Amino acid sequence: MSEGLSESAIVREVARRTARRITRKVIAALQLITVKLSGDRTELETAWDEICVQVQREKSHYWGAYDETVREIVDGQIAAVPKHEQEAMWLQTDGGVDWSCKEPDDRDECPVCSDDIVEWLTAEYVYAEAESRSNARVQAYIERSSARD
Repeated sequence: MSEGLSESAIVREVARRTARRITRKVIAALQLITVKLSGDRTELETAWDEICVQVQREKSHYWGAYDETVREIVDGQIAAVPKHEQEAMWLQTDGGVDWSCKEPDDRDECPVCSDDIVEWLTAEYVYAEAESRSNARVQAYIERSSARD
């Protein structure tokens, strides 16, 4: 038996697919960045490796630079998708949920805020992916740093 037609489920699915597509592009861009803020004597090779380690272990004093880089890449990717995909993602943010709960006459006409989308996508998708991703370099770094503690 199929579920009934649901506008909110359709919008959620559009947002989810768009966010996953953007996340893949963000990760690919971060994997191309080979500047190592953790030093030259590390097994980590890319900014993505460093972000995975910091999200999984503990954030270094360079975290602000990584976070800013991630958010800039995310923002650029959001700007590149069609407006309806941006709107679908915004409707998943706290601001979007609040807006959708208002009476139609009480809503602002065009409230979509890219900063809200960047925050949502970065936290819910990019950093969530960094939390669950690993490779031999990330694992070796975490094991070596755990042995020092």
